[in-house]
Amino acid sequence: MKTVSKMNQVPFVDIHTHKPGIEDNAITVQNILPNEKIEKFRGRNFYSVGLHPWNVSSEAVNDVLISMVKEALENDHVCFVGECGLDKIKGGDFTEQVRVFRAHAVLADEFKRPLIIHCVKAYNEILEIHQKMRPEMPWIFHGYTGGLELTKQFGKRGFLFSFGKILFNTRAKAIESLRWLPMERIFFETDEAKMGVQDIYEKAAKLKNVTPDILAQEIWNNFNRVESSLISRF
Repeated sequence: MKTVSKMNQVPFVDIHTHKPGIEDNAITVQNILPNEKIEKFRGRNFYSVGLHPWNVSSEAVNDVLISMVKEALENDHVCFVGECGLDKIKGGDFTEQVRVFRAHAVLADEFKRPLIIHCVKAYNEILEIHQKMRPEMPWIFHGYTGGLELTKQFGKRGFLFSFGKILFNTRAKAIESLRWLPMERIFFETDEAKMGVQDIYEKAAKLKNVTPDILAQEIWNNFNRVESSLISRF
């Protein structure tokens, strides 16, 4: 039976990164595309697999890639569906984006995996889809940049929020969102940033007026809670 590696202290959880490899004292969720290789589980290397809206093409091609996402979810350490989502700036045909996104949401509930969402100028559409589908599994905005009013709106629907390097921008609206959100609604990520996840935790801890150790414990609890169905199988 697989087990999560034991560490001397609570690990930092990097819930969304495109970088291979694992930082010291961290658990990573590496985001990959459906046709990319999934390495064997080594205790701290988890994955998310999904079709990014930038990569949405024809319906036929997308269906093949969605079937590959489904196959990838047979691996226990593929612990999230996504990133997937809606992007009105760089994405493909928007109607097809919506269809592909809904397909990912169905897989998330089928395989009991949380959904990692990329969203650019399509928050209303995401909210509408969520209201219609009423998913069982959590939906998590990655790289979240939204202001307080938007955050409150999605918070009422049970969404979770992952913050990254935006926290180092002193003018970012997301800082007020982070300060307002309860601990059980947040995660942190490096995405494509050069900095380490511990740097983001330290910045966030100052903004939340807690120690990095307390923050790490809270996020570790969140990770275990949203992945309870998965962790219980290790």
